[in-house]
Amino acid sequence: MAKNDPIPSKKQAHDNAAYFSHCQPASLQLENVAWSPYRNKPLLEPVNIHIKAGEFIAVVGPNGSGKTSLLRCLYRVNKPSSGTISLDGKDIWSLSPRQCAQRIATVLQDTGAEFGLSVFEMAEIGLTPMSTSWKRSSDDIQRIENALTLLDVNTLSNRTFDSLSGGERQRVMIARALVQCPDVLILDEPTNHLDIRHQLDVLELLASLPCTVIVSLHDLSLASAYADRVLVMKAGKTQDFAPPNQVFNQQQIKHVFDVETVIDEHPITQRPRFSFYLHKQQD
Repeated sequence: MAKNDPIPSKKQAHDNAAYFSHCQPASLQLENVAWSPYRNKPLLEPVNIHIKAGEFIAVVGPNGSGKTSLLRCLYRVNKPSSGTISLDGKDIWSLSPRQCAQRIATVLQDTGAEFGLSVFEMAEIGLTPMSTSWKRSSDDIQRIENALTLLDVNTLSNRTFDSLSGGERQRVMIARALVQCPDVLILDEPTNHLDIRHQLDVLELLASLPCTVIVSLHDLSLASAYADRVLVMKAGKTQDFAPPNQVFNQQQIKHVFDVETVIDEHPITQRPRFSFYLHKQQD
């Protein structure tokens, strides 16, 4: 590793990612999934989508569009007011919390602060769903160390979690989720607090993992660059669910985000690229 480059090389990242290759990507079927804490005011209107095993799905939409409410249904915090969510054909609410945690890992926007726990101990929590003992095998230790290395926080192992910056905490939480070796990995705005290099590193990593990935993003360019399909939401309703080059057009972006855009093709990825601007009315 170069002296001034703390980020693992592609070969190192590939070797560490291969350690998680025994994940079994799962499919998710959402049938008429709606949710609201209020009796007569739905916050999430019926969603009907099928997520294939191994897909990278980006969920996009303006603030208040229902992205987080939907994700909370997927990782079993919000029980749908109606409809069903099936994991490989089985209703997730028929599973015990432990069974669900053995297959679905989550990374939330607010990492909070776990006072007194070291970075290594925070990542170690990812072993809990699979473990029946506090004893750690050499394989357990290797899994934790590999996950921390993948997220470029291995040098922080002995630091307390609450002493870290927001971006460092975010990467530790993603490492903890990887330690679970999930079949489905759900992340709510995982690029929050990250600098540009680490945003790209994290999304490159997520796209390479052998599991189903569902991630909410505000940055349409990142969603376009990495997602197999994009779920577009507005005011609790599904607007579209298709590959980036089908969902991202000027009319859709104007309708959902109320901004004008110029769209061209990225010269490297050949995915849609955006320049946004506000429409100024003529005097």
